[in-house]
Amino acid sequence: MMPINKFQDAGVARRVLVIEDNPGDYALVEDFLLENKNEFILNHAETCKEAKAMLSSEQVQFDVILLDLSLPDKTGIELINEIVAICHTISVIVLTGFENLDFGVKSLSLGIADYLLKDGLTPQMLYKSILYSSERNKRDIQLLDYVKAIEEQNQKLRDIAWIQSHIVRSPLARMMGLIDVFANHCVSEEEKNLLANHVVECAHELDKIITDISDKVYEEAGPGNDFAPGVSIAS
Repeated sequence: MMPINKFQDAGVARRVLVIEDNPGDYALVEDFLLENKNEFILNHAETCKEAKAMLSSEQVQFDVILLDLSLPDKTGIELINEIVAICHTISVIVLTGFENLDFGVKSLSLGIADYLLKDGLTPQMLYKSILYSSERNKRDIQLLDYVKAIEEQNQKLRDIAWIQSHIVRSPLARMMGLIDVFANHCVSEEEKNLLANHVVECAHELDKIITDISDKVYEEAGPGNDFAPGVSIAS
């Protein structure tokens, strides 16, 4: 169905999909939300099949779903599972006349944002539920994005550490071998000078590797991080 857009400011309005087969209940929800003009754009689906088609479309992005649990083609837990599975990051609020605490708790555990009884529902209750659910959902998405970014950054840093640790081992092994010759073997003055030069070369190589590691960590961490770019002690 075409969206019922009775609001002036669609730029900031929340788009709500009302999945309801009862015309009277849909009209009631519509009247309730019309009390907060310019804040909502309504779309209406009467069956689970129709709702899934609308949710699968890339043309419309919904902020909140209002879901009745008794549709012609699906009901109850099966309906909740199908809608939650396809709506991904959209808040789902159940509107039902089925007053059962255990069922309500189970529904919440399946991923819905709120469970409201149609009997006794007021415009203020519905408005607050939509507002709180959508804002909470936005924070959850932001948190998930933040956690994902941190995990990706940590993986990049682990990759850098693993690669660079193998590069570090080569000059370090040579340096340890040279120091062992110094400590445990009799060498001439000329050989000592030669060994000392090799140790210095290894030290410079290690210094460059460490500086490169610091630079890569700084680049991967991005702006505003606590890392400083590498500075060679030889510079």
